[in-house]
Amino acid sequence: MPYSTRRKKNTIISADAWVKILRSLDDQVDDLAININNIAKHILNTANEILLFNGDWNRYKVEIKELNKIRENSVFAGVDSSLTPPIRLGPYLSSTVSAAAIITRGIAKNPTKIIDASFERAPEVSDAGNAYHEIKMKMFEKEVEMLGKCMAQISRMYNENVDKIIFMDGPIVDPPIFSKGSQSLHDSYENLYVKNRATTILEGIKQNIWTIGIVKTIEGNLLASTLTFSSEISNEISHLLNDHTLITFIFKSSYLTEILRKSIVDDNKDIVLVTKAFELSNNTDYPIYRRYNLFVYSFYILPGLRSPKKKVFRVEIPFDHEPSEQELEEHIWKWAKYVAAASLPGYGIPIPVIFAHKACTIPRRTARKVMKETVSRFLTTSLKKRTTFGIIGAIDLVQGLVE
Repeated sequence: MPYSTRRKKNTIISADAWVKILRSLDDQVDDLAININNIAKHILNTANEILLFNGDWNRYKVEIKELNKIRENSVFAGVDSSLTPPIRLGPYLSSTVSAAAIITRGIAKNPTKIIDASFERAPEVSDAGNAYHEIKMKMFEKEVEMLGKCMAQISRMYNENVDKIIFMDGPIVDPPIFSKGSQSLHDSYENLYVKNRATTILEGIKQNIWTIGIVKTIEGNLLASTLTFSSEISNEISHLLNDHTLITFIFKSSYLTEILRKSIVDDNKDIVLVTKAFELSNNTDYPIYRRYNLFVYSFYILPGLRSPKKKVFRVEIPFDHEPSEQELEEHIWKWAKYVAAASLPGYGIPIPVIFAHKACTIPRRTARKVMKETVSRFLTTSLKKRTTFGIIGAIDLVQGLVE
């Protein structure tokens, strides 16, 4: 039977539990509806405050021809990394770590593909979480290596003066997970990994190769925290408002989007909605990146209204200096159009990100079983050759060690 065979899972919830769940859900949803209504009344008028060009809606219009020209003339690349769910291999946690880069001029049918993968392990000892973080660190290190390989390949293939953009699947500044691990892991992260990542991105800027972070999940309240409300309103909604809620209300407001869609019905144009940019928060690991002179700003984008599948996501852009307000606005709008050009109709995010993700990802549904059986076979064969356990003893031992 192939590993990918799907098996039905029967989920049974007792009738008594289901009745209680529905009662609780009814109460919670009513309360949620009231909260949503209160938030909506106050923040739908804040669009002018957070959008790049405020309420000057014509400035968000982009000619389809311009997007097509950007797509045809630019070098687009995508970089992503992945790891399989870890398995226990005796005293170690083990996982397959991979990274991929996809490079194309425009959106080609046969892009250049670079893939690297390796089997990694870390001693579990008494802390499985720290072992998992060690493996994850190796994944991110492989991603930085792939970013460097991608830049080198782009330089070899395209030395003419064209815009070269690498879309990373994820943020430029990683979430602060490694800084919370063991001291040795923290030191390696701060003194080696971040330095290497920042240096690679800065070297790309010197070569006119720009690394753009595409963050698909909207979390935190970096943008929401910049809004100013009266004290009365602030007390009412400040503890509820996050970026996901704020951006959804504004970018997905039927009132706003319908007005804008009607304005482009007869035009060969699209609407690219973009927020103002904000420098990353010091509550993250961003200050470590600043030590290496990497400045990172972020904004939210809806890269088109013509296609209903376009999603709202966050974009991170790097600088090798602190930009002026005018320079920042110019860069936001420039890269917003490049993001929109790379996000083809019918797709929610830039195509290179999708290609890179597919190239390096082993489906989680099958990865654990495949890795467990593959490792078991290799280990059984090796134990048989190198020890006195014999075939039966090796099989019995492996069945206990690998899980």
